[in-house]
Amino acid sequence: MSKVTLAVSPEIRVGGSVFTSEDLIAIAKIAGDDAKIELTTFQQLVVEVNVEEAEDAKQQLLKQGLCVYETGSVVKNLSVCNLCKGAEIEGLNAARNVNKAIVGLSTPFGMRVGYSGCPNACGEPLLKDIGIVKRKESFDIYIGGTPKTLKAGTGNLLMQQVSEKELPEFVKKLITLYQQHGLKKEKFNEFISRYGMESIKKELITSKDSVG
Repeated sequence: MSKVTLAVSPEIRVGGSVFTSEDLIAIAKIAGDDAKIELTTFQQLVVEVNVEEAEDAKQQLLKQGLCVYETGSVVKNLSVCNLCKGAEIEGLNAARNVNKAIVGLSTPFGMRVGYSGCPNACGEPLLKDIGIVKRKESFDIYIGGTPKTLKAGTGNLLMQQVSEKELPEFVKKLITLYQQHGLKKEKFNEFISRYGMESIKKELITSKDSVG
């Protein structure tokens, strides 16, 4: 019988990506005794289910209050810090709005976007393809973080002082640029090296001005 995978994560909230015991029981029950459930580095569980049962499983997971996303070459759900200073100070709504704007978008290669609600950057956003760091009332955007291989390194600063209003559309426009000009299976950091940081910055500054 053919299988399909569903990426499952808790809602973005203060405290971080926390599954409750009820969540885990529900996931196990919905997936079944023989299912494979993988813990990924994307703050999600990837659940394998039968193709014929996938839609019903998805609806049951959503009813449980969980988020269900696609797997593969898409933008993964936003990876967030614990928002330890509280929802308002660390920008809970901003994080949720960014996630809503970008999650599941098709990309040349799977893409990770990270968010931290203060300059401590506890969520390690600088190791993501796109990293968002809240600084007081605005956001700094880093791109090109690479957590794997011997070439691992932190991202470079692309833009400072992006407002909360501008943030979701700005990040989406950055991803759109990658969609339009990235090569098949080309990782985002490789795209940056080929396309050029300054070229990206020039196009995004124009986009930022148009959003503002």
